[in-house]
Amino acid sequence: MLPTASPLILFTDLDGCLLNKHDYDWSPAAATLQTLRDRQIPLVMNSSKTVPEMSQLARQLELADYPFISENGSVICWGGETGQPFGDVEIIGASRDHILEVLKSLKPQYRFRSFADLGLAGVAAETQLPEDSARMALARQGTEPLLWDDSDEQRNKFEQSLRDHQLSLTRGGRFWHVAGQTSKGRAMQAVAARLSHSDPSSQPSGQPILAAIGDSPIDQSMLDLADVPIGIPTPSGLGVHVDAGRGIIATAQGAAGWAEAVSQLLTRLERDSTAPSQSPLH
Repeated sequence: MLPTASPLILFTDLDGCLLNKHDYDWSPAAATLQTLRDRQIPLVMNSSKTVPEMSQLARQLELADYPFISENGSVICWGGETGQPFGDVEIIGASRDHILEVLKSLKPQYRFRSFADLGLAGVAAETQLPEDSARMALARQGTEPLLWDDSDEQRNKFEQSLRDHQLSLTRGGRFWHVAGQTSKGRAMQAVAARLSHSDPSSQPSGQPILAAIGDSPIDQSMLDLADVPIGIPTPSGLGVHVDAGRGIIATAQGAAGWAEAVSQLLTRLERDSTAPSQSPLH
């Protein structure tokens, strides 16, 4: 479904946002998802999940025609129209094989457990996923999640060691993520450019408004680059920074908060569309 004539492109994190973190349920957002479908507003998933995981979700959520961003901006799947099993997959960060080689070399200096260390049983236990879902979570192409078992001081040294290998370390909701030099924000710009057939560095009149939804620090890069950043609270409070002048902060957690915030966004869009003298959503 490329390109789009929609006045809005919506990018969303999954766990803790569209999906409840504790049970992965999205039913509180079902009606809002249908509203987006009815209005033909593109919804682009942008998550730490793998391509197989997100392809399954895309079918369940009826989003299979849209691109999605996998592994925190390291992999883009351009939709199912290409005839490939998961669409045309593009790795824009480092390969997982390279990441695992670097982590192996750092293992004697630091205490951590990556997905490769945990294996299928360990990943299932740590994520509380059933075995078949845990197997899909292990099918990574451009990142490696890990549990940090060392001190904060050691983690700072570890992060510098990764930078020496042109890799990055970012905290997600449950895991730290090792990746190449990319981010959710950079991948969002690439997808938005293709959807709108425009240069992501420019903002011409008529270009779709970009809204992004997140709940953890790893989402911050896309919130910073979005026209409308949207924060979903966690049990410990708001884990992202949202500019109050242009953003939205949900009051509820998980899928209920997601539905609340998106409904508020759509209401703003309708309101501002009747006031042509004003900039959309500002």
